[in-house]
Amino acid sequence: MTETPGARVASTIARDASRPTHDAALVALRCAAAAVFVAHGAGDLFDAGISANVDNYTGAGIPLPALSAPFAALVQFFGGLALIVGLLTRPVAAGLTVVMGGALIWVHRGESLVMGQDGSGSGYAFAMGAIALTILLLGPGRFSADHVLASWLRQRSSAPVPRTGSVQA
Repeated sequence: MTETPGARVASTIARDASRPTHDAALVALRCAAAAVFVAHGAGDLFDAGISANVDNYTGAGIPLPALSAPFAALVQFFGGLALIVGLLTRPVAAGLTVVMGGALIWVHRGESLVMGQDGSGSGYAFAMGAIALTILLLGPGRFSADHVLASWLRQRSSAPVPRTGSVQA
């Protein structure tokens, strides 16, 4: 039985990506997100400085500014670096999701998704939060340090354990 043109189009549209394509897409997503998060985290750590961010967080009414400002800066910078190689991907993505959620709730609440002339707008935090959540849900993929580490740990745990303390007759 031959496939109809409509069925062929539907099959092409609905077909899932191959596993290597899926993993490559996760690398691209991780690296794109990492570039943005590292740039923002570096600005918070090295340009403005943590103390300036604590003051900004205090002024914005963000809870626990002495903890949340350094947390956000460190998670964005070092977490972004970890995303590049796919190391601790899910914990990092969880932290980034929290940071972007906090930005949406305390900094950008009520702002338009479109960035205004004054730099206001929630689009950046919304998009980066959605990307971080996607990475959290999908994981790092096979092209990641997490995958290599997990494979190594699985092999190591399934290797026979040498018996110690046995007396040879």
